[in-house]
Amino acid sequence: MTPTGTALERAIRSYVDDLLEALRDIPQDDFNTWKPAAATDGSHEMNTFAALATHTVSAAEFHALHMVGRRPIDRDRDSEFVAIATYEEIATRFAAFIDALHAVLDSMSEEDFSGAPAPDRPDLEGWTNADWLMHALDHIALHTGHLQIHRQLWEYETQAS
Repeated sequence: MTPTGTALERAIRSYVDDLLEALRDIPQDDFNTWKPAAATDGSHEMNTFAALATHTVSAAEFHALHMVGRRPIDRDRDSEFVAIATYEEIATRFAAFIDALHAVLDSMSEEDFSGAPAPDRPDLEGWTNADWLMHALDHIALHTGHLQIHRQLWEYETQAS
């Protein structure tokens, strides 16, 4: 694997590990239903742990495996935000994503990073494979932070009541 591929994989693995740690030991019902108090009575749009995690892995699959790896992905973005899942399903899906990402990155030369991705997003003309991989990394990092804060709010609000 190239140095660029190794660095990307290492960073993505680290964020995925952090994301999964933020989800660990959340009771199943809370995993699929709990939202922070700020979301009470529709006062602010927020998601469940399951929805955020499902969206994060689905986007990662699309950005890295489809746009760069050109693997077929049947993605329904809207359904990600109402997803019901278990921690084990999310962890298994992320493990499969990491394995597939490794295969994609391992097959790439340094020149491939500046190559053109799948043509599915003409609105992002000029993006390279490297742009899509960095977007995958950035998106995973963003939602890892969201889930870490979500976890802190859950711990505070469920222990305070």
